[in-house]
Order: sequence, then structure tokens, then C-alpha cells
Amino acid sequence: MRLTDANVTRIDLIRHGEPEGGRKFRGSTDHPLSVLGWSQMQAAVGEYNQWDAIVTSPLLRCCEFAHWLGDKHNIPVAVESDLAEMHLGDWEGLTMAEAKARFPAIDEYPDQVTAFWADPLHYPPQNGETFQRFDLRIQQVWTRILEAYKGQRVLIVAHLFTCNFIIRQVLQQPLEKAIFFDLPYAGLSRLRFEDTPTSELIQLEWVGRSDIPSAPLKS
Repeated sequence: MRLTDANVTRIDLIRHGEPEGGRKFRGSTDHPLSVLGWSQMQAAVGEYNQWDAIVTSPLLRCCEFAHWLGDKHNIPVAVESDLAEMHLGDWEGLTMAEAKARFPAIDEYPDQVTAFWADPLHYPPQNGETFQRFDLRIQQVWTRILEAYKGQRVLIVAHLFTCNFIIRQVLQQPLEKAIFFDLPYAGLSRLRFEDTPTSELIQLEWVGRSDIPSAPLKS
């Protein structure tokens, strides 16, 4: 479905590729992309250049690629600090196994990590950002981006939680279900907004793709 004579804003989200150090609770820990991570990101976007602007998290695993892509295609890049990943407190830099061992049983759960995934609203990472506070941060930056880039085609380079919480804003999912999509490294998603003076249409066109559907390149 498309609205006639609508003003269309298209937002592509891409999660960063693999960072140096492999899988761990990274959150606000600032590691750059690994060699594989760069390959994942470059393969995902290919030669596609249909964006008017790129907006990126300030963390290295996002912003270094965003600036490289912007330079390659002469696309302006803006850094938005509030797109940074959720701060994971005392879990930062630990693997899943390390965090489970270091933060053992709480209430009926065998460890604090299991408790978080089962009930994130009540068991946030120790000394970390809560879902409620992170959701407010993402809501605010998301509103700013939509207002600043209305009618444009934008690529957001961000993180697993950040991308999921943006999608949550669009789908109006319950906060406790915000991490609904297990987006792969360099996974791409597309949101489309159409508005007229009397109506509005919001669509999640696709989620977690490994590439972008082919389209003519800008001249």
C-alpha cells in the first residue's frame, strides 16, 4: 500500500559487523571492526549508494565504516551520540560464560544473565543502563532523526539493541519484547514512512537482510 502524493522518508538500519575480540558483552566498550567485520559491512552494502545522509553511532565499530562509506560515495555523515549501544555496566567486556560465572544466582534464576534475558525490565545489568532509560534515549534520538531528515533516504549505522529499539518504536512492541530480532552482524533493515496532511503510513519493509535489493545507482 502506498499513499498518493505522500512525503516519503526511508530509513535503512545496519548493525555493525564483527568487532575485534569476538562475541562478548560490549555495549559502550569501544572496539573497532575486525577484518571480518569490515568484510561483512562492505559485502552488505555492495556498491549501493542510494542515501542522502548517513547517521552513525559514535562507537568505532560503527563510525569508522560510516565515514568510509560516506567518503566513498560523497554522502554526508552525522554522528549521533545517543545511537550508542546500551551500556551494560559490570558485564562490559565479558563473554557470556564469564558474565554468568561472575554474576551467579538471583531469585529463581541460575545467574543474572539468564534473569536479564527472561525479565529485562526487572533485572538490568549491574551498574548498567536500564531498558527504560535506554528506550527513552532511543525514542528521543529517533524523533530527532525523523524530523531532521524528513523526505530523505537515510542509513543509520548502529548496534543490536539500538536497531531493535528503533524497530520497537515503529511496531509499538511491549518494552520487555524490545530485543525481538536477532539481527546478524551487518544485518540490514528498512523502514518506510509516508505522510500527507491527513494521513500517515509506517512500514517495516524488511529486516535482517545480508544485502540490499538492487536498484539503479545515483548519477
